[in-house]
Amino acid sequence: MYSCIKNARAYDPVQNWHGEIRDIWFRHDRICDTPAIEQQKKATIYDVNGDIVMAGGIDIHSHIAGGNVNTARLLLPEQHRKHLMRQAATPFANARWSSFETGYKYTEMGYSMVVEPAMLPVNAPQVHAEFADIPIIDTAALVILGSDDLLVNLIRQGASQSQINDYVAWTLHKTKALGLKVINAGGSQAFKEGAETFNLDDVLSDYGISSRQLLQTLQTAAVQTGLPHPVHVHCNNLGTPGNIQTIVDTMEAAQGLP
Repeated sequence: MYSCIKNARAYDPVQNWHGEIRDIWFRHDRICDTPAIEQQKKATIYDVNGDIVMAGGIDIHSHIAGGNVNTARLLLPEQHRKHLMRQAATPFANARWSSFETGYKYTEMGYSMVVEPAMLPVNAPQVHAEFADIPIIDTAALVILGSDDLLVNLIRQGASQSQINDYVAWTLHKTKALGLKVINAGGSQAFKEGAETFNLDDVLSDYGISSRQLLQTLQTAAVQTGLPHPVHVHCNNLGTPGNIQTIVDTMEAAQGLP
């Protein structure tokens, strides 16, 4: 079955389309070459009369589900009733905006996929429940590792890289995550001890390991387990004066690993 978006002002750098008016043909929801005349007569035609048609955008980092978003909703229960898509009695529906509305907002901006970059393993069921409520767009999540007690203890106890890889693979499988996210590797543990900053080679006093060790261990795990998505690193000390050196050190610590 063929269909056609007719008279589209098309933009797609991959196809080398830069705003010219053209007809875009599809067969089974895939872009295809212009079919034969007989097939064109049977096709479904959508004449957009010069409107812009472009490849869907992918937002690789946007907090759309899970604890971060829901905490914000709890803090702002009075906002934006006029934007509600649900009854006011629905939990969290008074905040802007609901998970249901998120899909429409991103679609209006031309996005077709959004990645939630901060899913705690323990919150994975809630994140996926919210994903199921987001219409139209595709969704995925990165699971947070790097400060969890189990991983830190495994490294402290001298666990092999293959054991770490098994733990990472198990976590990804159980949480249905696209990839790994590291936020202030080891920093959460350091902050519990009263630290205000945590540099790459600072050592966690209760564990005897550094942020560098955590990062390199997880990057190695991502490569050795064949993850298609590189480790997403939220560097230490962001927002702290002079943190540029921490960022440079973090990039160099990767030693070419993604």
